Amino acid sequence: MAAPMELYCWKGDWGLPSVDVDCLAVLTYARFSGAPLKVHKITNPWKSPSGSLPALRTEENGVISQTHLIITHLRKQKYNADYDLSARQGADTLAFVSLLEEKLLPALIHTFWIDAKNYVEHTRKWYAESIPFPLNFFLPNRMHRQHIERLRLIRGDAWIEDEGELEKEVTL
Repeated sequence: MAAPMELYCWKGDWGLPSVDVDCLAVLTYARFSGAPLKVHKITNPWKSPSGSLPALRTEENGVISQTHLIITHLRKQKYNADYDLSARQGADTLAFVSLLEEKLLPALIHTFWIDAKNYVEHTRKWYAESIPFPLNFFLPNRMHRQHIERLRLIRGDAWIEDEGELEKEVTL
């Protein structure tokens, strides 16, 4: 029997198996598809084989560190959550995934990483307390910049607005 694939992901908190959206996506897909994974929940991304999370270590392909590539690899290994779906159901699933990536993902990124109050009081605090010293001083800010850039790539610069102006509009 081949050795199980190993998945490295952020540890969980707040009742979630992981605090990272990408790690949650891989964990969820693996659960639905029945993929046999040995999961390592860690707080130091540099302890993963790729230096980033999520990361999947396999015997055949080495290390895969992007969410869509990990899911593609699982599908190629015959761990496919959509295996028994009809063509119409598969199209519906693809449309639903696109909807989530277009609408929900930017909202989650904004909630955790862009909204100043949430970022300071919850996100940065959690990562700073969880990541070991001295990485806890610069990794949360680096991740913050990466998420800002990710949101810019997804939504363009239209989402950048003055929160004070938005608050005035809401209260009027």
